[in-house]
Amino acid sequence: MTNSARIITASLDDTFPLSRLPAELLAESENLHPSRRQQWRAGRALLAETLFAFSGQEMLPEMQISARGKPSFTDPSLPHFSLSHSVNSLQLVLCAAGETGGDVEQIRPRARYLDVARQAFSETEFCWLTEQENPLNAFWQLWCLREAWLKQQAGSVWQMERIRLDPAAGQFSPESATDSKLWWAAGETVMSAMALPACVTTCEEYIFDARNGSVIPPLIPRKPRRWSCYSQT
Repeated sequence: MTNSARIITASLDDTFPLSRLPAELLAESENLHPSRRQQWRAGRALLAETLFAFSGQEMLPEMQISARGKPSFTDPSLPHFSLSHSVNSLQLVLCAAGETGGDVEQIRPRARYLDVARQAFSETEFCWLTEQENPLNAFWQLWCLREAWLKQQAGSVWQMERIRLDPAAGQFSPESATDSKLWWAAGETVMSAMALPACVTTCEEYIFDARNGSVIPPLIPRKPRRWSCYSQT
């Protein structure tokens, strides 16, 4: 369905099956620091298991990296994807309609977060943030939304100024027009955000359950969270 996206959440504390990852991909990760290697493999294992569940791909398909560092599948019939992790939370977004970006953040204390917000966010955003009952949660909302959009555009966290948000109006203004809509949802401990093509109207949610093993696809449908959207001005 081109008007739908899928979001899959998992825990990095899980044991991820690696049997669907090509040998050359595993070998490539051997040079990474052990903690980074575990995150890297977990993300790709989650991607592989998800593609197996939804399209019967026995092995993770061949991928390519764009000039700006954004990964995608070489087969254009396969969906766009975005991986993100924070502490022990792992998130995968799949979208057949077009480029996607996703970000997940553990809602956690951050030293001098108001100073970070004053430097990274617009005056409108900073004023809104300081007026909220829980400014820290508001900070992570704005941070997540920015990261999701920047990932969709193959940007980096050092380019926060490329987008401005108006939380009170539920609108955003990028430096140049994009066919995008921003989604966000907050849980008790995790903030999630997605940047999706504007035509996407629904989102299916799943949880990765390692206990299901590799024979049964370890994806369990979950009740959709309450998502809010930002539209482009």
